Amino acid sequence: MPFFFVSADHLKQRLEDYVANLRKVRLIRARKREGLVRARLLGASIATGEVLTFLDCHCECHEGWLEPLLQRIKEEESAVVCPVIDVIDWNTFEFLGNPGEPQIGGFDWRLVFTWHVVPEPEQKRRKSPTDVIRSPTMAGGLFAVSKKYFEYLGAYDTGMEVWGGENLEFSFRIWQCGGSLEVHPCSHVGHVFPKQAPYSRSKALANSVRAAEVWMDEYKELYYHRNPHARLEPYGDVTERKSLREKLKCKSFKWLLENVYPELHVPEDRPGFFGMLRNRGMENYCFDYNPPDEHHITGYKIILYSCHGMGQNQFFEYSSFKEIRYNTRQPEGCAAVEAGTDYLIVHLCRSNHQSVPENQKFVFKEDGSIFHPETQKCLQAVADAHNDSPAPLLRPCADLALQKWFFKERS
Repeated sequence: MPFFFVSADHLKQRLEDYVANLRKVRLIRARKREGLVRARLLGASIATGEVLTFLDCHCECHEGWLEPLLQRIKEEESAVVCPVIDVIDWNTFEFLGNPGEPQIGGFDWRLVFTWHVVPEPEQKRRKSPTDVIRSPTMAGGLFAVSKKYFEYLGAYDTGMEVWGGENLEFSFRIWQCGGSLEVHPCSHVGHVFPKQAPYSRSKALANSVRAAEVWMDEYKELYYHRNPHARLEPYGDVTERKSLREKLKCKSFKWLLENVYPELHVPEDRPGFFGMLRNRGMENYCFDYNPPDEHHITGYKIILYSCHGMGQNQFFEYSSFKEIRYNTRQPEGCAAVEAGTDYLIVHLCRSNHQSVPENQKFVFKEDGSIFHPETQKCLQAVADAHNDSPAPLLRPCADLALQKWFFKERS
C-alpha cells in the first residue's frame, strides 16, 4: 500500500482530491514534520498487508516490479529485498535505466554508502542471472520486507532524526541478526537522483554515531579515527537498541566483515601510524588529498595544506605493508610515484591478499624520514611545488627537517 507524506500548503487539499481517485492509495498525514524514519514507521503501523514496501516519493516503477520481491519474501521470510535502481534524469525526467549488471551496496569507514560491482564469489554462487544478489548494505529508499520480520528486527531506530545513516544501521542489523539483504535483478524501479538533498542533513552525523555505537563493536574506532568530530556529537540514548541486539542474539561486526563484506579492507590503524601526516620543517602543514569527484578518487596529486584535524581529506595510514593509504573512502587510494616524476599521485590500493606494487612502497624510518626504495629518494616538503602550492616531493635523502614526518591522530 503506497503512502505519501507532505508538508507544503499547495500539497494539501489539492493532493487529497487527487489521491481520492486512486485505487488502493491512502494519504496519511503526520501532525508535525517527523523526518524519514518516523514517517515510514507511521505508514508501517497503519499498513495491513503482510509485506511492507518502502519507496521514495521520486520513483517510477516498471511493470512487474513488485512480483519478484513478493515471491522472494514468500520463499524466505527473513530476506529483505531491494529492486535494481534505475536512473531518472534530474532535469528532464527521462528514464535512463541502468546499463550493465546490477550493483550492490557497501560502505566506507566514514560510514558513507557506496556502490560496488558484484564480487566474483557472489557471481559464482548464483546459478542463474535471475537469482538474487546478496548485498552488504542498501541505499535505503527502496526495499520490501515481511511486516512480521520488520517488527521482529525492531523496525527503525526511532532515535534517528530526519534522514541519513538509517540505511546502514538497518543493513548491519539485518545481517548481524540472522537475515539477508538482497537485490533482485528482475525488479526495476526508476529513481530521480537530486543534485542536492531537499532536506537538512544536520542529523546524519548523530545517526551514524548511533549505528556505530550499537553495531560496530571495536571497529567503531576506525570510524572515529576518520571522523574525530563524531566523538563529540550528541547521539541520544542507545540502551534500548543495545538491548534489542542482545535479545536477538545478533552476531558481531567482525562476523559481518568476514562473511558478508570480505572485500572491504580493514585498516590496521597502528598507534603512531595514522591520522594527520605532518612535516617537522614546514610547521602545521599536512598531507592533503581532496579529489574533485567523490566517485573517482584516483589520479590526483597529494599536496600539503594547513592541518585542520578533522580527518577526512587529511587522514592517512601507514600500513605494515609499507603503504601510505588514503582510506577514508572506498575504494581505497595509495600514494604512488609514476616513472619519471617526483610527486605523489594516488592510485588504487592492491586488493586483499595481493602484493604491493613497487611504486607504492615507502619505508617510514625511525628518524621520521620516508624513503621510496624504487627511486632511492626521500619525501621532502617543498613550498612552491605545484602552482606555487606546497607538496611532498621526492628529493635526494638528507638530514633535513623538511624530510622529517610524523603522524598525529587529532589536533
